[in-house]
Amino acid sequence: MHRSALHTIPESLRPFLTITEVDDARLLVGDLFQKKFAAPPPDVGRHLAALYRDPEGGLRVAGYSHMRAFGDVYLSGGSCSNGDTIRRMEHAHRDAIHAAGGIWYLILKYAFERYADCCDAFFGHCGDARALAVATEAGFIGAGHPYLIVNWHKPLHENIQRALIAKVQALGPF
Repeated sequence: MHRSALHTIPESLRPFLTITEVDDARLLVGDLFQKKFAAPPPDVGRHLAALYRDPEGGLRVAGYSHMRAFGDVYLSGGSCSNGDTIRRMEHAHRDAIHAAGGIWYLILKYAFERYADCCDAFFGHCGDARALAVATEAGFIGAGHPYLIVNWHKPLHENIQRALIAKVQALGPF
């Protein structure tokens, strides 16, 4: 069951920014994903897109993140922001988004709320210091292995936490 997550986007941003799930990422984020990862976006899982409404009323992709169920956890990956859209934003809009944590932060907070009832934890694999700072601010913590991060959004016994970490760690980078 998915929860409503609109409330995670600050009211002041809603006139020009929204986050939504799309069934097929290729149309909206295919070019961005190809540019960032030299591959098409995944064709499975959940696709979250941050959309910016420019002053002329056009919608532009500001960011993307992929969430994929892996048993009882969600794997977060393929996250990227669209520098072209961000550079074209009105300065006040860009400043307001930055003050609210930034595009990826907002997408993560949205995902953590929207899919909270779908999994026991969220995992990510992050090696970039700047991205890790944003992920940590959004609620991820280190999982005890290089680059592996986790968001424990509900209480779990430490034995279950260790088992989930071991399961995800066995995947390697995702």
